[in-house]
Amino acid sequence: IAVPIGAWVESEEVSLRVRERSITISVVAVGLATLAYANINFYFYRYYAEPESLRNERYKAAQRLYEEQTVQSRYMASLGSAYRVVVVGPSPYPYDADTTRYLVAGQEYAMIRDPREQLSLEPASGKGLAFLFFPGNEQYEERIRERYPGGRAGEVRNPVGRHLFDTYVVEPGKISE
Repeated sequence: IAVPIGAWVESEEVSLRVRERSITISVVAVGLATLAYANINFYFYRYYAEPESLRNERYKAAQRLYEEQTVQSRYMASLGSAYRVVVVGPSPYPYDADTTRYLVAGQEYAMIRDPREQLSLEPASGKGLAFLFFPGNEQYEERIRERYPGGRAGEVRNPVGRHLFDTYVVEPGKISE
């Protein structure tokens, strides 16, 4: 987009006076900045590709993986850097640190593969805890609630309403060591 617009502005410079030229350049710059913002906002916050709309089973499986990673990253970003995010139990979805760091900086991430063995976490000064339970790990939710009381349970769904994972969030300052 920038090349044709740049060529147009360059061709108009000959016939425009200085004042008109600066107005034209300003309007073009504002338009391009608006397009850039809309594109970034759509990509990071609203884009969704429905896996079930695909015909090829391999593509469906890959898209489901990306769907989980994208929704997880967006959920983690919505919490902000004041939380340590903990995935409880085995997860079939690899953590996508690259996407998440673009959405939220300074957020800690941990995994508790087996809560029967490793239930307590090292305290993080001033940070809350957000536990994620993927399907198949629901049996660990009660154990986490007992260890970290005072949180709120929730669930995360994709944009079309399919359940992806459960959450349990303990706000900063409500964690008893």
